[in-house]
Amino acid sequence: MKRLIGWIVLGLVATLGVTAPAVPVPVELPGGKANWVVSVGGLNTSAVNNYANWTRLGWYIFAADGTVRTNYWTWNQRDEPGRVDSMVASCGGDVPTCAVQTMGSFLTGPTGEFQGTYKTSAGKVDVTWTKNGAGTALPKPLTEHWSLDPIPGGKVARISSDGYHGPKGDVTVPTTFSDYSATFGIGYGSNAPLSAGNKASVTDIRTVYGQDEYLGTFVTASMGAVHREPSGMKATGFDQWRSCPSGKCVGIREKNTGCNCTTLPTRKDRIRYMADAPPARNNIYTYWCECLRQNADCYKANNHVQSLLQIIDDDRKLQGWVGVETSTHVDPKTLEPDQDYAHAYWAVLNMVTPDLRGPQPS
Repeated sequence: MKRLIGWIVLGLVATLGVTAPAVPVPVELPGGKANWVVSVGGLNTSAVNNYANWTRLGWYIFAADGTVRTNYWTWNQRDEPGRVDSMVASCGGDVPTCAVQTMGSFLTGPTGEFQGTYKTSAGKVDVTWTKNGAGTALPKPLTEHWSLDPIPGGKVARISSDGYHGPKGDVTVPTTFSDYSATFGIGYGSNAPLSAGNKASVTDIRTVYGQDEYLGTFVTASMGAVHREPSGMKATGFDQWRSCPSGKCVGIREKNTGCNCTTLPTRKDRIRYMADAPPARNNIYTYWCECLRQNADCYKANNHVQSLLQIIDDDRKLQGWVGVETSTHVDPKTLEPDQDYAHAYWAVLNMVTPDLRGPQPS
C-alpha cells in the first residue's frame, strides 16, 4: 500500500508540472580572478561637465554566483578636497625633508560601497551596480562596460575602459564605458586576498622590487580638456630612491626634468615621495617641481597628490599600482582652495610592470 501511495504522489507531481529547484550555474570570474583594485573617473571637458570631475578608487570583489561588490574612496572636484600631511619624509641627501601630503579620507577605510551583478563574455565584463552598501536600491542602476585583457603568465588580469589606452595628447572623451558619468577606468585582478597582510612594504618596494620599472598611463582633466600622458619615472627603479629612517617612505630628486618656472628657470629638478598608508594595499605618492617652492623648504601649494592601491598577483608579488590624482588648486599664499578649477588636476592612472601596461602614450 505504501508503495502504491508513493507512485500516486509521483504521478500527481508529474501531472502538475512541479519541478525541482534549479541549481545555480556558476558565473565565470573575470579572467578567473576574484579580487580587483580599480580606478574609475568621471573626467570630461569643462564644456560638458563644467569641471564637475570625480574619481573613485577601490576594489571590486567578484563572486561565482554573478554578484559583485565594491568598497571605495571618492573625490569630487567641485568639493575642492584639501591636502593633509601624512608623515614627514626625512630621506636625507639632496631630498628635502618635507611632509608627504594626501587626501585626509585616504588615511582611513573606504567610505563608499555598491553591490551589483556582472556578466562576462568574450573579452568583456559588464558590471551593473544596483544597491548601496546597506542593500538599498539605487535610484537608477549604474552599468560599466569593461574590456578584459589576459596578461602573460595568467597570475593577474586587466580590465580597462574604451579610450583609456592610446597616444599622448588631447583625448576625445568616449561615451561607451558607462550609462552614467564614468568615462575612464583601469583595474587589475588576482586571487590574492585584499587584506593588509598581502601588501608590499615601502622597504620591499625599494629593495625586493627596486629594479623594476613601473610605467603606465595618466588620463587627466585639466585646463578644461582631457589629456593622456605617460605615468611613472622612465629608467628609474625605486632602488635609486632614498629611504626614510622609519622605512615607511622614500624620496628622490629627479634631475633635469621638464619643470619650467618663469621665476626660477634654472631649477629643473622634480621632488618625489612615496609613503605607506594604513588600510590594505594603500600607498601615497606626491611630487612637485622644485622651482615652485621658491625660497621655502617645501612646496605645499599645488603639488600633485595621488592615492594608489597596490596590484598584487596570485603569487603575492607586487606588479604596480592603480590610482587617482585629486589635486585641488589652492591660493599659494593661504593654501586655501580658490575655485580655480581649470588649474586643478583630476586623473585616473596606472604604474605597472611591462606585461601589465597595454599600449603606452608616446
